[in-house]
Amino acid sequence: MSEIRVTSIVGENGGDRVGLTTGLTVGPLTGTTGIGATITHQGHAQFAGVCTATSFSGLTETITSGAYTSLGTGTHLDISTGDSTNVIKYELMFRAVSTNGSNDWQFQLGDAGGIETSGYSVVAGYDGSNESTTSRTDGFRWTGAGSPNYIMDGKFSLTRIHGNIWWGVGDLVRTEAGSTLYYFKGSKELSAAITQIRIMASSNLSTNFDGGSVKLITYKGTV
Repeated sequence: MSEIRVTSIVGENGGDRVGLTTGLTVGPLTGTTGIGATITHQGHAQFAGVCTATSFSGLTETITSGAYTSLGTGTHLDISTGDSTNVIKYELMFRAVSTNGSNDWQFQLGDAGGIETSGYSVVAGYDGSNESTTSRTDGFRWTGAGSPNYIMDGKFSLTRIHGNIWWGVGDLVRTEAGSTLYYFKGSKELSAAITQIRIMASSNLSTNFDGGSVKLITYKGTV
């Protein structure tokens, strides 16, 4: 949880009150008009009413976006996540993805020990003319999206739950035809800090990509 720490108050006449050695109360704390603020001598602030802040100290967020990279024509592509210290979330954007087989493609996570191929708790499904859901334990894998005729756009996001536990959500749509939404949701706990995301044309590496590109967006935050 973040806090606002106040070191000075600017009054309506532009005057500045500093050195909150005994605390300060500003404005009415009761009634239906005005703004009330109580500030302790430690600098902790509590507001009654509507508060508009123009700047905060101690809270930062950094967003880093890579360029789109071709998936190539191999069975898989490994994307480095870089230093995961203070990472809140990763987003993997993909466009025009296609494969040469009928197997569903997927994502797996890796750490210093390599790619982890088990221990996933994932449910995949699709909404369209026929609805279906399937459980996955070997990766974040779609269901019903495996076809050499499909061309797909979408996003795979990973949000840190705690430590090395990650929550994954995937959404894609076909751009060549159809009106079906494909999705999955689930979690995976790694043995150590995340280092890579593997994108696989099929779960058993029997299918190749034949089109598409991806880019990684990284969200870091510190308080």
